[in-house]
Amino acid sequence: MSANQKSRQRRRAGGQTGVRRIYSIAAWPKQRAFVGTLSLGGRDYKFSYAPSHAEAVSNLLQLTGRLSITDPRGRARALNDVRMTLANTQGGVGRGPIRRQIIATEAPSGAQITSQQKQQAAGETERQTAERRSEEVTAKSTLPVTENTGPTSYCGVLYFHFEPLDSSALGLTADLTKVQLNVRLETLDDTAHALHGLFCYVVDALYGERADQKLAAAAIIELNRVFAA
Repeated sequence: MSANQKSRQRRRAGGQTGVRRIYSIAAWPKQRAFVGTLSLGGRDYKFSYAPSHAEAVSNLLQLTGRLSITDPRGRARALNDVRMTLANTQGGVGRGPIRRQIIATEAPSGAQITSQQKQQAAGETERQTAERRSEEVTAKSTLPVTENTGPTSYCGVLYFHFEPLDSSALGLTADLTKVQLNVRLETLDDTAHALHGLFCYVVDALYGERADQKLAAAAIIELNRVFAA
């Protein structure tokens, strides 16, 4: 049995008794990772979760990645292949991320198209798609379409549920069997901003009023491409 399999087996063994249980921690995007701090026993620990793979499992977004904890002395411990599932989201208010075209527009055979023309075609396709979805949302939803609903909405917070975590492997004395990661999508760099737009696509496709498996698959492919870059 590998070290990861043993660690996963310990995670599934159940909660520890007589120790503090951590229910949720807050995080913010930084490049390809989610980072933050957690307090335990009067000490602050830095943590980072770096996704390496995304997939749709039972129509829910599941990420797999490396979870690292750094204690106040700067000593780091980590678990690989940690899974978490997107359980819920919260919409944002204001201007959302720019959603780049993720499904390629095919040109006629033999046509020579410049980069500018490709961008114009992608923009027009995206505009038409947004208009069509706006009409669909208006027809099917009882909620009025505003600048922050339907195709113009975006995610402000992502709520993930971790699988049970082995706290001893992370150097913590705590019950981590049911932890929620609250990711506030306040992006400060280009990579995190691009991922924000892709997460919005996935949420629309998997968690919206109408499922769109093609869009979900395309967005997840792009997520994995960015994770692997």
